[in-house]
Amino acid sequence: MNASKTLATFVIFGTLITATSGQTVGREESTLANDVLERRVVGDEAEYLTTKHAFCSSLWLTRAPGGMVEISGCYDDSLQQRWRPLGLSLREVLDEIVAADPRCRWEKRDGVINLVPVAREPALLNVRIKVFDVENASTAETALGQLLKLPAVQEGMNRLHLRAGLNIIIGPIPRPTQFSVHCKDATLRQVLNAIALAHGRAVWDYVETHCNGHDEVIVRFR
Repeated sequence: MNASKTLATFVIFGTLITATSGQTVGREESTLANDVLERRVVGDEAEYLTTKHAFCSSLWLTRAPGGMVEISGCYDDSLQQRWRPLGLSLREVLDEIVAADPRCRWEKRDGVINLVPVAREPALLNVRIKVFDVENASTAETALGQLLKLPAVQEGMNRLHLRAGLNIIIGPIPRPTQFSVHCKDATLRQVLNAIALAHGRAVWDYVETHCNGHDEVIVRFR
């Protein structure tokens, strides 16, 4: 599990209204999220991972949908931490991860587990999408591709002077599935969560970088 800098693909999210699974998104305390947080994270050997990789690995092992947000500068200041879940619940492991890196906090949002900066949330994630509809998507990337075409996304990037970075797919290959996402008057972050939840266990990764006058955003699904 390497701390790779990655990928790119610019994205937007919103309030998920329905998914083909029949689940309704937008509930702060969803049954799905509560169940997922009590799942056990297996693993007895200690590994030294970045905060994001420890978070992502914990979600992968519990097959939980999630999303991560990172704002960075010219230098990689990722914190390496000791990760050894020892069969603790996902909730307990997440608490340990953010305790080791107080710059981050985790929260349930729209039935999905998010890792976000304590300081501030990127403005782009609050861009509002009037309508987002995807039918019978086979992968999270398919739905993401539809998002990238929306004028609201492009306008938001232009207004914030952000350019799309290079998208390199890393991590497990998402399982093929069939799902639909229907969002109304939703933020970028909400739509990303809606896609992750409708997929079932996808994890999105939002990276915004500001360095020497270059402002870049990368969004991918792991």
